[in-house]
Amino acid sequence: MATVTGTQVGERFLDALEAQDFDAAAELFAPDGRLRALVPQALRDDEGPDAVANRFRFWWDGLAELELLEREAARFHDRTRIRYRWRGRDPEDGWVEVEQEGYLRLDADGRIAVMNVVCSGFVAVA
Repeated sequence: MATVTGTQVGERFLDALEAQDFDAAAELFAPDGRLRALVPQALRDDEGPDAVANRFRFWWDGLAELELLEREAARFHDRTRIRYRWRGRDPEDGWVEVEQEGYLRLDADGRIAVMNVVCSGFVAVA
């Protein structure tokens, strides 16, 4: 069995986000994998692939014409840094952009054990 790198898993995660396939993104997580996200309103802590899928669905499903503008996955020591920026139309606020940056660690099976993310919040754009 070939060894998967954190960067490869990060790229697969970004591919799934770009396709807005939140279930595929969650499948990259270990059964007890955790997403911890600092967003402007609170710290979110979700455990397990279903909870992770639901968190990403909650964040992105409400935006129309959602487009991934930028994305990056790169090795950072024993972790992988990911960064992505979305643009979409919010029903209440009009056009918005949002950026998230995070770090993930894999388990021995090459699945995401922990993903820590910080979010810019929605920023209104013209």
